[in-house]
Amino acid sequence: MPEEIREHGGHTDPKPSPPPPKRGLISRKRQLVFLSFMILLAAKGLVGIGEVAFVILSYIYLYEFISRFAFPRKRNEQKRRLSNPKNKLFQAYFLATAIIGLLFPICYIGDGLYRGDIHGVRAAAPHLFLLSGQAFTEPIGFSDRFATPIGILGPVFYNARRIFALLDWVKAEFSDTQRPGGPVRLYGGRAIASVNTVMWFYNLFGLLLPVFLPRSCEIYFSADDKKVD
Repeated sequence: MPEEIREHGGHTDPKPSPPPPKRGLISRKRQLVFLSFMILLAAKGLVGIGEVAFVILSYIYLYEFISRFAFPRKRNEQKRRLSNPKNKLFQAYFLATAIIGLLFPICYIGDGLYRGDIHGVRAAAPHLFLLSGQAFTEPIGFSDRFATPIGILGPVFYNARRIFALLDWVKAEFSDTQRPGGPVRLYGGRAIASVNTVMWFYNLFGLLLPVFLPRSCEIYFSADDKKVD
């Protein structure tokens, strides 16, 4: 999920909310961590050229093409929070996405490398690589350089692509009957892959596309109404 949304889950405030605080140093350190994950996975040959190409091409397409011709930055556009920071349910949800989507796969891949389960590691690595790529580019999309819809389109792109990686992961997990590490790793891998698939399906089709993308477009095009007034 976008960093902007993850920090402020919920419904739009009735009053215009101030722009989110800038976290320059923290964001850069966080980006370096996720970039390290990407480099490590790619260097070990755990992801294919398709995932690497997607990260590069999506960056060019979104931040160099779409941001110029479809959603150019407007001077009178006011950056606003997309949701309510006091919604505890959404805060819990976004914490769960970090634990289930990031922490569990990291532990699963690390355990697989230790036990020599290369097949399981290769199945899980594309999801982690793409999620790290999403987290790396999110601060760029939500910066003042780009319009609000650009910040949401980044997670939409990555979520849509990662769905296919998750389906491949689930297929790989359920096609095996034995794994190094025994039943715990076998059924644990199935559970992690399945829960991630369900969660990110909901994230894309239940939140990003029907809620946050239209909301970001509303903020973007409201700048035209203010200009006319």
